[in-house]
This record gives sequence, structure tokens and C-alpha cells, in this order.
Amino acid sequence: MEELTKNLEEKIKSGYQMMEKLKPLSEKVEGSDKLSRKINQEVKFLNKVRSTGNVKKEYLQSTNLIHLNAIIERLVISKDAVSVMRPFKFENSRLEVDIVCDSGSSWVKVIARNPRALTLISQGEGEFGQKSVVDQAQAYLSCAELHPHRYKAPEVVFHFACGIENSLAVRLEELGVVVEGVRIGSLDPFDAAICKNPEQINSTLESLSQGDIKTLNLDVSTLLAYVSNMTNGHANFDYLEPLLSLQAEWERLRPVKPVLDKIFQGKKLIICETAYKNLMDIINIIGGANETARTKELIKRVTIVDDATEGRILDLALGGKIKNRSRIVFATGEMHKSITVSANEGFVRAAKMQGIECTVILHEPRSLSEIKEKYAQELKS
Repeated sequence: MEELTKNLEEKIKSGYQMMEKLKPLSEKVEGSDKLSRKINQEVKFLNKVRSTGNVKKEYLQSTNLIHLNAIIERLVISKDAVSVMRPFKFENSRLEVDIVCDSGSSWVKVIARNPRALTLISQGEGEFGQKSVVDQAQAYLSCAELHPHRYKAPEVVFHFACGIENSLAVRLEELGVVVEGVRIGSLDPFDAAICKNPEQINSTLESLSQGDIKTLNLDVSTLLAYVSNMTNGHANFDYLEPLLSLQAEWERLRPVKPVLDKIFQGKKLIICETAYKNLMDIINIIGGANETARTKELIKRVTIVDDATEGRILDLALGGKIKNRSRIVFATGEMHKSITVSANEGFVRAAKMQGIECTVILHEPRSLSEIKEKYAQELKS
């Protein structure tokens, strides 16, 4: 009961913090007040539970705060957000879009559910009449066609706060949805080798030691994973952000930094100018004191090289998971005939769909976490 009460207090506290986050957006993002009211309703219910002293596990499991928080987390990083929880007419009813951003040219749906459950439901193993994310994607795409922004259907983005299995992500992308979130499942032999199977880890490391390639090109995602507090002895937290909690769970099961250290051993490490600038921008904005110090030490070990300006990877069409920064990073790795180390599985998959195979070692992502620890619940050993 004591543990349940503590969790209840944390949920209530998180609700108040979420409403505070929304305050600066209330005047410029339509629907912010509506979202705040929804959060307040959840908090009122939990406060009522607390006052009765009748705390039950199902009350904590049924609260919608996790999903609402995921919407806020995506909203605050959205570019030119104009509205949240906005209804659009669709098939004699209406479809509610979680976030309308990019001045109206993008619609974002936020999903904060278990990745395995999402896949099973999409395979027809859910309850009778339960809509899968594939059904929802088709509805979003059809509705977007009916409500063009500047004569063009808004881009549909599905943001998976707790991650998404690869097979389902591919289905959604084939429909035309932009998929955001950690990909779960093996894409590449190196992916499984690095974080999940000790025998394959050893096999990959042996291949590296015997191969001709002596240089590793580090992506921003790898640099962040290496310096994060989470990978440096501080993974024992349950964060307000579902994605961070999921990554921490993975880290407790499969620590990333020891494997990266083995991969780096005996290799020349390079990063391109764009990766370096992006890393420092991120560290300066959301890096904690320890993460900043680790970054300074890591930079001493790497060689900063010029960005690639040509090559087949730079010819990849931009859009979806193909971002310009990633094109430059991977193209630089190819220019130096190195292996790129990255957690950006989405880029690798999207490049493959355009016919480009990247020379890459993939690992699970880890985000910066030090500042988030302040609002997280430390787990008992």
C-alpha cells in the first residue's frame, strides 16, 4: 500500500507539472486550455482517491496522464504548433488530431501504448471492434485529404512515445505515414549483435578487429548515448517521459556503453562538423552538469572532420526519416571509408528503401537524462 500511495503522489505531482508546462502555450496554441482541463480532471480523480485512502493499482493503471503527458512532450518540441486536440469533420462524425503543427501542414497523432500490444492488435488479436493503429492511420490519411492546407493534404505523423515494433512501423510508412519513435526489433545483423545477443556481440567485435576498416564515424545519437547519465550508472529511474523510462529499462537489461567502449577500442574516432555542432547545441540546452563534463572528455578523443559535400547518400530524397543532418553524417562516414556507429535505425531503413545500403553498426538509443532525474522516481535496488 505504501508503494501504491507513493506512486499516486507522483502521478498527481506530474499532473500539476504538465499543466504548468502548458501555460506558456495557452495563448498561441488553440486547444491548450482543453488539454489542461483534461489533465485537471485526471488530477481531481486521483486527489479524490487519495482523500479516501482507497488506493488501488487499477486506478493508477487506468489514468490517462501518461498519454496526455506524451502529447505535451511532443507539443513542446513541435515547430509552429497551431492547435492541439483539434476536431475535423470526417465520415458523418469527426476525427480529433492530437497536434496540428508546421503552421497547419502537419498532423501528429501521439500513441503511448505498449509496442507489442500495438502490433498484436494490428494483426487482429485485439478485442472485437478495437481499431488498430493501421486503421487509425488510414482514417487520418483520408481525413487529411479532405482538409488540405494551402491546397495540399497535411503530412500525417504518428509519434510512438513508448516505441514501435519494426514490422508495424514499415506497414505505416508504406501507407504514407511518417513514423516517430524508437524502433524495436532487428533491422540489421549489427543491431542484434550490439545490444541483445552476447555471442553475436563477440562475433561483431571479432569482425571489426580483423577487418580493414580502422575508422569509426560517430553519429549524434551515439555521442548522446555515450555521455548520457542513463548509460553511466543512473538508469534506475522511472521518468515522467514514457520513452525515457523505456530506455532506462533497456539499459538495465542491456547496458550500451560497455559495448560501445569495446567497439571503439583500437579505432580512430571521427565526427563531422555538423554532428559536432548539433551535439553541442543539444548539450548546451538539455545537458546536465555531468553529461556536459563527459562530452568535453569525449571530444578530446575524437577527430572533427569536414562535412561530406558529395556522394550517393547526399542524393537521398529528403522526407520522413531522411533528414539532412543524417545524410551529412552518413555521407561523411562513407567519404572516409569508415563504419558509422548510430542509433538512427529509421534513417538506415529509409535509405535502404531508396536502394542505399549504409555501412553501419546500430545500437539501441539512449537520451540525455540527467535533468529529467529531478522529476523522476528512483527505483529501489
